[in-house]
Amino acid sequence: MSKEVQPERIDGQTVAITGATSGIGFYAASQLAELGARVLVLGRSESRGRAAVSALPNPEQHEFLQLDLSDRTSIARVGDHLGELPRLDALVLNAGVVAGAFGPGPAHRIGAFGVEEIVGINHLAHAELLRRTLPTVKRVVSLGSMLTRKIPFDRENWLSERHYRARVAYAMSKHAVEIFGFELQRRLAEISVQSVVVHPGGAIDALTLGRPGARAARAVFRGVVQGKDQAARPVVAAVASPELRGGEYLGPHRTAHAEVQQPVTTSRDPELGGWLWTETERLLGARIPTEPRHPIG
Repeated sequence: MSKEVQPERIDGQTVAITGATSGIGFYAASQLAELGARVLVLGRSESRGRAAVSALPNPEQHEFLQLDLSDRTSIARVGDHLGELPRLDALVLNAGVVAGAFGPGPAHRIGAFGVEEIVGINHLAHAELLRRTLPTVKRVVSLGSMLTRKIPFDRENWLSERHYRARVAYAMSKHAVEIFGFELQRRLAEISVQSVVVHPGGAIDALTLGRPGARAARAVFRGVVQGKDQAARPVVAAVASPELRGGEYLGPHRTAHAEVQQPVTTSRDPELGGWLWTETERLLGARIPTEPRHPIG
């Protein structure tokens, strides 16, 4: 029997969410704001970011930070800012390039980290952002994908160096997110940082509450796909469920916000996690700190 997970109020907590100007990120921000959180909305567009903040419950409590995950200077600026905050209760690594799901996807491009852009933005950019927030942040929530169940992880081609298809590159990026998320828990538990991995299920904008015909469409597609507002619920549960342990994997549930599920076996493989950690540090050109910033004594 699955373990259902429901969020509780988190008044006074600060939560930063990448890609929170639209889609799942925005609905997660809105739902967390309703639970009392102060939300830092991270996104590329200043106009969309300020509009998102103004649409949140109690907008005066929240803040927009401009972040471009394809720009290392932008990542460094925002990451250093987050790392200097007096408290950061959760960092939700939500933003990303969704490629090849409904068509051929973009052409192969090398991004800011010197590798294929989709993996660079979805995994490496978030790893760099996180690296700069440690150990200020207390809980990290990483967004995986159901696609990891359909396309297996290819250790020899996870960076699309041998051949490229956008859908496969996206799957590799989400495998990396999941593998790294569980390795984070193994590495960072000693500095009281918890890492939770979630997958939002299948979500399309047409089923999002408030869209024309969304209620009727939900009745037809129930159990297959869902709206972006529903897809945000596992993210909210991962942030705002105090009984949830680090190292858990959450997915959608029909009646609860989320339930504890099992990822593909490669996601929890400690040998693969250690390898990816080393590869990630090599590609970032920097260590990821796993010790307190200010030693005791």
